[in-house]
Amino acid sequence: MAEQTMCDTSTFGVGDVRTLKLLLNSPEPPVCVAALDALTKYAEAASKHRVQLLSLKTLDPLLALTKSSDASVKKSAVACIAASTELTSDFHPELRRTDLTHTLISLLGHEESPEVQDEAAFGLSNLAKDFANKTDIRKGGGIKALVLLLDSPDPDVKKTAAYALSAMLDDFSSRTEVRYVNGLASLLNLLACEYQEVQENALNCLIRCAEDPGNRTEIRQLNGIRRLVDFVGQDIPELHHLALLCLANCIEDTETSGLLFEIGGIMALVKHLGTDDAKVKRNASLALARAAKSERNQLYIRDAGALPLLIANLSHSDALTCSHAAIALTELGKNEINQLELNKLGALEVLTRNLSHDDLDVPRQSIAAISSLCTNAKLRVKARQYDLVSAVLKLLSLEDVTTLTNACECVANFGEDSTARSDLIKANVVHSVVMVLQRVDPKLQSVAALAIARLMQDPEGRLAFTREPQERGLNRLIELIGSKDLNVCKNAAYALSASAQNDAIATAACRAGGLEALTDLSSDKLRHAPRFAADALDKLLNYHLAAKYWLQNHLSATNLMSDGFYDLGSAGTNPVTLHEFPLLQDLKECAVDKRREVLVLDSTQDSHLAALLHVVSEGPLYSRTPRQQIRQIASVVAQVMGGPVNPSKLQDFAYKFKLTELKLKCESNVIPVGEISQGTFYHRALLFKYLCDKVGLAPCTLIRGEYGRAWNIVDLSRQTFAAPRVSAPATPAAPSTPAKNEKPIKSARSREAANAAKAEKEGPAPAGGLVGTGANVVGTGTPTPPQPPATLVPIAIPIPVEDDDPIPEEETIVDLMFVPGRLLTCGSAEADAYQRLA
Repeated sequence: MAEQTMCDTSTFGVGDVRTLKLLLNSPEPPVCVAALDALTKYAEAASKHRVQLLSLKTLDPLLALTKSSDASVKKSAVACIAASTELTSDFHPELRRTDLTHTLISLLGHEESPEVQDEAAFGLSNLAKDFANKTDIRKGGGIKALVLLLDSPDPDVKKTAAYALSAMLDDFSSRTEVRYVNGLASLLNLLACEYQEVQENALNCLIRCAEDPGNRTEIRQLNGIRRLVDFVGQDIPELHHLALLCLANCIEDTETSGLLFEIGGIMALVKHLGTDDAKVKRNASLALARAAKSERNQLYIRDAGALPLLIANLSHSDALTCSHAAIALTELGKNEINQLELNKLGALEVLTRNLSHDDLDVPRQSIAAISSLCTNAKLRVKARQYDLVSAVLKLLSLEDVTTLTNACECVANFGEDSTARSDLIKANVVHSVVMVLQRVDPKLQSVAALAIARLMQDPEGRLAFTREPQERGLNRLIELIGSKDLNVCKNAAYALSASAQNDAIATAACRAGGLEALTDLSSDKLRHAPRFAADALDKLLNYHLAAKYWLQNHLSATNLMSDGFYDLGSAGTNPVTLHEFPLLQDLKECAVDKRREVLVLDSTQDSHLAALLHVVSEGPLYSRTPRQQIRQIASVVAQVMGGPVNPSKLQDFAYKFKLTELKLKCESNVIPVGEISQGTFYHRALLFKYLCDKVGLAPCTLIRGEYGRAWNIVDLSRQTFAAPRVSAPATPAAPSTPAKNEKPIKSARSREAANAAKAEKEGPAPAGGLVGTGANVVGTGTPTPPQPPATLVPIAIPIPVEDDDPIPEEETIVDLMFVPGRLLTCGSAEADAYQRLA
């Protein structure tokens, strides 16, 4: 300083911060320090003062002074920056200055005094409240600089560095950075520090670090789990809740969970369930919940006496303690032995009572625990005693996504019991779950669809589903089948296939695009969906056989045809060109065109088909062997469809002309099968399957081939008459007769036994005549003339011929075209010729 500018020292008061800011430019260090101290005191007094200083651009001179050669000026400048940047409200633009961040990081160097390091670290902790600054600090080397300060001999520097690190660790990348710069070992070492403030900040850092899988692994490898277990055993009760939370995060690592028992961690956690500190209780519960994900730990936790303590904590006055106890019971309740023990301890009663708790987190977690317990059949019965249904219904009306998710999962588990499922349906839970299904959260959609699938197992549930608007219920399920989330589309597919047991739902599903959705999903190999999608598609089609035959060209022996079935041909093999399955009424309204005829099988509307059904139910049922039964039905089918055809003249078989005549006569492409007098492979195979299914002759398969071919496969080694489901009407119904309830007819064996008893009592029947004409013996035994059946053409049922040939063990194809009733072994040259165009 030039000598000519010196004067006597003056003392005077400064009352304006703007004057203080001007004094920062003074060349005299004492003046600068005094001004800095005054500004620091002003900034510490109120948050609005700090905002004012930032708005006055005070940072400019402050940053300049951090480069001062005078140590006291530098220290005071950094302290003023630290005080000025501590904002509790909205972030100020001045704090996003890059030069500010880089200056503070540079002041963390080992060459700086501990006071400067401490204030600089505090300043960085203030800047780190803004996420954009976290990135700048990390990229500027701030994480590494702070980690190095953790080993400082000065406890204040350790404390503030750890505090600044904890502020940085909300950023995922910063957690990884700590591991890369070996910060985890330093943090674990701080657990042995004699100052609780340092330990507390270190634990806060470790809690956040342990949320990263890589960090959890390294903490385990650094023996950090044992250090944490030892720490919760020390007499530092104020910090136990933090150590327990850190342990809870670390236990997410599978290997860590596995070694917990070996190092005494289970006993330590259970011990803290009984402490008086609510925070310790809840974090011990959380750690046990995560440890209980290991099946082996389930046993250790139960043996350590955790279950009674957790149930006791369900009634704690602290809401979070209650909810965390329920979280632990949710995991422990997945073990069958634990379920029985919890049942004895009255867990269900307490959890159900907590469903009406004022704090939402308590019912949210309690319903999850109940859901776990309801995977046990005995506990589902017990749950019904506590009016669980009403509580669940109330939770389903809430807006909280997690609560709705847990409630839907409870519905799915509780609904495994048929009585409980009935209670849920009566309480209108179907409607509530359908409303939940409209949400956008994938996990919620998944469990809601699963709950619907469970409720659809009951006929009343399916009926309730039909009362829901289609756009909210059925259409929503079909929409969710196309979800990007695999669990969502899987459960939606299951729900759709379960609901399709209702005929109206199955028809509407096919009409609304359900077939297309499931077909697309089953062909999506990238999502590993084909298996469950194909299963769901098959189940849906099993309840809508007309759609199944259209789409898959195949009806199995268990697919029993009934009245109302119609065949409109094949949908083709390309899923891309698949269109919605048309309704029969829509097909009837279409004008006659060149497309293939639509074949309808409905004996309640087709008088000729009804009469034909009457004939076969009276004829084949008297036959003695399965082979004879097959031959008789095959003969009837061939007779009504134009008789046998010479293979060499197959191309001359003029069935198409007759079908065109029928279409014009009916003024529609839809033709009743009973009206057909000239039919080829696919007409005959369709009718044969229908008649076999109607009279109870099983098993019989229908397969559509190419170029108009179709055939039936039977297995004579398993051929039996199941209890027939329909009887032939005494009088054929007129075409306009509405559908009537079908009544069962006697099985072949029961009728055969009755006839044998009758023959023994009345004497032998007269020779000659057709077998199965239904002739009645009156008075002296003279038969009354049989009434001719009202079929389209006269039918002659052949008398069964004794057949001594052994029944083939292989499946066989029934010839309906060339030699009606001939059996062709599958895979033989004759069978191949029958199936394919030569």
